Amino acid sequence: MACNNGPILRLEERQMKARRRIVGMLVVGLILVALAPTTVAIEALHYRLVGEVNGKWSVQMNLVVDGAQVSGEYWYDAYGIPLVLDGVNRGGSLIVKERTADGKVSGEWAFDFNPFVTEWKGTWTSADRTRRYPFSLRLLADMVQTQEVRRGFIRVWLERPLFAEAKSNRSMAVVQEIVDSQLWSSVDEDFTFFPEMYPDYCRAGMYWEHVNYVTIRYASNSIISMMHETYGYAGGAHGMTWYTPINLRLSSSGASGFGLDDVFLKGSGWEKKVSELIIADLKKQKAGWITRGEVTEVGVDLLDRFTVSPAGIDFYFGPYEMGCYAEGSYVSFLPWSALKGFVDTSGPAGFLK
Repeated sequence: MACNNGPILRLEERQMKARRRIVGMLVVGLILVALAPTTVAIEALHYRLVGEVNGKWSVQMNLVVDGAQVSGEYWYDAYGIPLVLDGVNRGGSLIVKERTADGKVSGEWAFDFNPFVTEWKGTWTSADRTRRYPFSLRLLADMVQTQEVRRGFIRVWLERPLFAEAKSNRSMAVVQEIVDSQLWSSVDEDFTFFPEMYPDYCRAGMYWEHVNYVTIRYASNSIISMMHETYGYAGGAHGMTWYTPINLRLSSSGASGFGLDDVFLKGSGWEKKVSELIIADLKKQKAGWITRGEVTEVGVDLLDRFTVSPAGIDFYFGPYEMGCYAEGSYVSFLPWSALKGFVDTSGPAGFLK
């Protein structure tokens, strides 16, 4: 009698078909996953912008777009007093309020933001909605961040401007070279400085930190004024902060540095005047060494850390110079109006008007 294998074969066929369907569904699923759009988290954009409101009021702006959040600050060149920015990014449409130092809303900026272009236009509206002015902004620099670890224990963190016109404008190309050279040479110097100053901390498990920022105080076609802030930590109770200015005059052939001797009139006694104004300003800021009478004048050797703008001149002082470490750094702003008769208008200050 022949053996009937029909039911067994039919069962195997059904199982094979089922396996094929499963494999087919897996293949289709993998293809769909591969074709599906991938969502990538975008880092915050840090931009330095310059422009005009109503075609005549020059402004400088630091703008940060972090997902749906917008923040930063801006100021009119003629006044130099920063206004705080905070707002929202609604799918590329920015609605940004500006606030005074006391938190009062003074206006609103509205424009479409596309990170792939370098110029933006929009409308500024006063807080009471009675005034509306067009504005235009252009990208001066993308504030880029670089992080690395050297020799396994030195953490290096840099934030510097990457100028938008560095490839098309000779003077901006030289400015970029100067900024990059100063930043990286500062990092390289610490490979020698830290071991010499802190030999006991050259051991496994101890991280050193080297942090550099370059901020732009003012930029135009003829002048750019920046401050290089460095923080270094190689062990001990705390690190230290120091400042190095980058003040440059621009020309068709490149850029050249300038100092206080180029800003002030020689023989005018500006040193004494500037010292008196700084002492008065730092007393208002309640700087410890000033209020206690331990510092009564500011020597010229402490005045070389400065930036300029059409509104005035800023002097920078690190920890321990005008107060204890816990007080941090101080910046003293002196308006040009307080320095009449001392400023050389044929020098760099003359190009700031």
